[in-house]
Amino acid sequence: MTKEQMQEFTRRVTQANRSGLLILKFEMLFVYFDDIESSFGNDKQALKQAVRNADAVLKSFQNTLDFKYELSAQLYALYDFHRRQLAKVLMRNSLKELSESRLMLETMYDAFREAAKQDHSAPLMQNAEQVYAGYTYGRHDVNENCGMDSSRGFFA
Repeated sequence: MTKEQMQEFTRRVTQANRSGLLILKFEMLFVYFDDIESSFGNDKQALKQAVRNADAVLKSFQNTLDFKYELSAQLYALYDFHRRQLAKVLMRNSLKELSESRLMLETMYDAFREAAKQDHSAPLMQNAEQVYAGYTYGRHDVNENCGMDSSRGFFA
């Protein structure tokens, strides 16, 4: 993941609600999958790190499940399957398992993205800076401005 991608994800996390955060984690997972594909056969250390990062995202999916619901047990098993598929990428030195996992996870991502359109709750981070886009335009992109809120930070 590039530094710019990290900054973009960080900015989006501060503005996301619960379902938006789930969508962001899926997008981060796909970026790590891209990192796995790009480092495959070139840099073994980068490949291991990309697999660890992708595994950490899948593990966070498992850790945030609410087992009061029956669906959570099924999702846990599904995420566990994808974690084992990631391990096979390193063990078998093959990207076949990764492409199969990606296909299945993209289907889940599409379903969660559709469900997230119905979630109009407030962002999880209440005291984050508001980001306004589109007031000015840069050479290649839209400039974003952060509005400073007087209630942020510590008071002495």
